[in-house]
Amino acid sequence: MACAWRWPSAEDGCCMSLKRFKLKHWLLAALALAGLALYASPYLALMQIREAARERDGAGLAAWVDFPSLRASVKQGVHERLLSSASDRTQPPSPARAMGAAVAGALLGPMVEALITPASLARLVQGVPPASAALPQPSAEGSGARPRVETRMGYEHPQRFVFSIRQAGEDEDPVELVLHRQGMFRWQIAELRLP
Repeated sequence: MACAWRWPSAEDGCCMSLKRFKLKHWLLAALALAGLALYASPYLALMQIREAARERDGAGLAAWVDFPSLRASVKQGVHERLLSSASDRTQPPSPARAMGAAVAGALLGPMVEALITPASLARLVQGVPPASAALPQPSAEGSGARPRVETRMGYEHPQRFVFSIRQAGEDEDPVELVLHRQGMFRWQIAELRLP
């Protein structure tokens, strides 16, 4: 049996343009939704990081941390501070200060390795000052009142998102946790900027 050919009717053209119209709107909606998810992804990651810190879930928090990068950034920041304090222009250079900075630099690596843990990060995220957060806490850690904190967060760069935290009412500079983008929607804490 032969297939009969027919002229396209007005109905066929209307249906095709309606299908194109729907497809175009679906694509625009999908792009808008993907853009929103891309923008909101660090906020969602930070919400999960804070929840893991609140629950004292070390394994859950560790999943959001790039420990090698985080430890390297802390070592670099402390080392730069040591060098700048050793080369203070207001005082004459002293071999003892230079030697002290060199010894401190040598001890810095193992010390940072021991102090940057999921537990210390959880305390930092909850607003505990860096000097106290690095110290081991007694087992009755949950009995104390949590400090009130002021937080700020936002993009520093499309690949970096900064979460600043400090105790409410304090004049000191905040501690900044910097999240780096891993792929499209995944973020991890990769830098720690101390005040």
